[in-house]
Amino acid sequence: MYPSSYQNLCEDPFRYTDFKLALESLRDAFHNGPVYALLLGESGTGKTSLLRTLQAELDPTRFRVLYLCHGQPSPSGLARFLADAFHLPLHRSRAETSSLLVHALRNLPSHPVLWIDEAKMIRDDTLHEIRLLAEADLNGPPLFSVLLCALPELKDRLLGPDLFPLWRRISLRLTLTGLLREEVEPFLIHSFQEDILSRFSSEALSSIFELARGVPALVQSFAAHCISASNDHLITADLVIDLLEDSHII
Repeated sequence: MYPSSYQNLCEDPFRYTDFKLALESLRDAFHNGPVYALLLGESGTGKTSLLRTLQAELDPTRFRVLYLCHGQPSPSGLARFLADAFHLPLHRSRAETSSLLVHALRNLPSHPVLWIDEAKMIRDDTLHEIRLLAEADLNGPPLFSVLLCALPELKDRLLGPDLFPLWRRISLRLTLTGLLREEVEPFLIHSFQEDILSRFSSEALSSIFELARGVPALVQSFAAHCISASNDHLITADLVIDLLEDSHII
């Protein structure tokens, strides 16, 4: 059982160094105009939490965030998603629907941001369609910003010949790598309670940090398990390993 002060980090994320730098970079990029951006990171590094934080900080009168996380939408599925977001009628022809979308995007009072979570799942032809639609107005800048959020493997796909035109347009490329060792203590205080931290030796915290590779969600999970399984004993580095191995967590 977690301590009573346990907090959901998706709702109240710990702003570790990479997190803060990425948040600032994305916020500045969107305020400077339409942009293609890429946010990569292992599962548990806080990508979705970062983007939710960003959305909360963007002025809703200036930005319209469109969240796409639908598995593997086809280009037609993308058109339906965007048409529904802007309350446009669907046509039998994707070209007709796209034409309506371009007209609507040109005349929006706010700047759209297409946020694609789990972008590794998006088909190549759909990513290609996103680029074509964003650049449909040949006489002006892209009609909307694109933010791709994914596991690191997406980079290899983007570097391939089919998606390289999209890769070249991505001017902001960010990676969340996780906590620094000196951020483990404040992170666990943020997650639990300061008095809970006194149960861990410095070596135990280093052991958790190394086993979790600095990934915040893993650091939190490993620490929570040690807290609940240690029966109020001092948590040493050896005990961390024993507890995690006994539970087949590592």
